[in-house]
Amino acid sequence: MRSRQRLVALGLVLAAALAQQPAEAIVVERIVAVVGDDPILLSELRARAKPFLLQVQQRVRPGAEQAAAESQVFKDTLEVMIDQKLETQAAERAGVTVTPEEVENAFRNIAAAQGLTTAELFREAKARSALTEQEYRDEIRRQILEGKMLQLRVKGRVRITEDDVKAMYERTLREERKRRDYRPAWIVLQIIPGSSPEAIAERKQLAAELMTRARAGEDFAALARAYSDETNTRDVGGDLGIRAPVGSPQALQGQRPALAPDFENAVMALEPGQVSNVIQVDKGLVILKLLSRQPSRYTTYEAAKPEMVQRLQTEILDKAKRKWLDELKKRTHLDVRL
Repeated sequence: MRSRQRLVALGLVLAAALAQQPAEAIVVERIVAVVGDDPILLSELRARAKPFLLQVQQRVRPGAEQAAAESQVFKDTLEVMIDQKLETQAAERAGVTVTPEEVENAFRNIAAAQGLTTAELFREAKARSALTEQEYRDEIRRQILEGKMLQLRVKGRVRITEDDVKAMYERTLREERKRRDYRPAWIVLQIIPGSSPEAIAERKQLAAELMTRARAGEDFAALARAYSDETNTRDVGGDLGIRAPVGSPQALQGQRPALAPDFENAVMALEPGQVSNVIQVDKGLVILKLLSRQPSRYTTYEAAKPEMVQRLQTEILDKAKRKWLDELKKRTHLDVRL
């Protein structure tokens, strides 16, 4: 009822403004979404999107690409604002609030973690994201409120077992491996187009023998120098140099070359010192050896365990949040006008 009264009051204010001001002087606020009975104004959306728009302007050249990126920022930011409006309405119904002391404590903790005073923290936020102190305070208040509502919703229902933690550890290692540089070597046996079945069978037999000898501990570099048909790397024992996984930041930014997907898939399954199966390609046969891989930052399971528990808790809360918000959306009138 209070929300409906707020909308009526907003309408009366606008009507009074229209009656008192010349038509050419009137600026009517555009509503970009209505959540329940609460409007989200275009000016609010622009203020919230401002830090992200600055990032777009810094990294994307002016033109159609920048316009598309800015449009996406507005859509993403509006989605976040709708979610937060739903959370605020749910908090009001549940009687959950955030006190000024809680906001101040949060800022003291953030500043201490960065070795700053709160005043320095506000100045840095202003310089980095163009956020005013009040905008920063509003954002932290929203985050605290969201945290309280999630804890209220899932309190007592989060159960993490040792198997869960181990599974998260293994998944994290697999994901990390896709970002770690590695150094492979190869032996390439060419198959001349039009070769007879007998000649192809001989090459395959040789490749199988070389794979077996390399796996038995014979010097891979010496085998590459003696048998490889790939002249660019034969003299260096098949060494391909340091490579980055396809899709990693190093590869995407052009800092490191990547292997072809078929070869990378084979290397990803290897530990340093191991040799792949024979890989057949259009023009020949390839055997790969992983010489080295950038060390993992996770030294042992026990050392990584606290981080894995935190990751699991965050994952559980994120899933609970999404489910909760989806339920709220089903029960709430939404009118998006962007």
